Amino acid sequence: MKNKKLKGFTLIEIIVVIAIIGVLLSIIVPSMIGYVRKARRTHDMNSGKLIAESVMSVLSETDEGDGSFYAQTSEVQSPHWNKTDPVTSENYDLIVVAVMNGGGGCNGAFWNWTENDPAYKDFVDLLNEEMDYAPNSTSTHIDVKYQPKDAAKPLNRWFICYRSDDNSAIEIWVGNGSSQSWGKGEPMYRVYPKPAY
Repeated sequence: MKNKKLKGFTLIEIIVVIAIIGVLLSIIVPSMIGYVRKARRTHDMNSGKLIAESVMSVLSETDEGDGSFYAQTSEVQSPHWNKTDPVTSENYDLIVVAVMNGGGGCNGAFWNWTENDPAYKDFVDLLNEEMDYAPNSTSTHIDVKYQPKDAAKPLNRWFICYRSDDNSAIEIWVGNGSSQSWGKGEPMYRVYPKPAY
């Protein structure tokens, strides 16, 4: 009977292969995570642009939408936030006109006017029609994909706003849905124009 030698990998060879795989993974995984984050951010910027174009369409095509968009009443003030432009470091007041859920599990994929000022209702109804949104529909849902590392809570709301000092400066923001005094959350990051996150 011949003595057969079993061939196989030695322990050292296996350790070297595992070490090489570990080094490769340590290089590849952070790159892939960066690409995924960039793709999510680009998705949100494109969604913000789409929303802004729909707003512009409603404002330019209908007198009701234009009148309702700027119809903040003196009796009831819409939510205001003091924001700083990250590009110019300029401070300005931001007035919220409409809000839409943009996170997984949020009910209703349609625009709502701010609860404190129903004067925006005509504009919001026209915007929902322009974007083919219906109350309680989930098929037309626009998710907020990007989640900054420094965000304490997940971003899950879209905000249509304008500057109080320049109402032609329409801005699209994302924010969280934390419970505020008006119940709709706070705009935290601008996605259109000049993304600020």
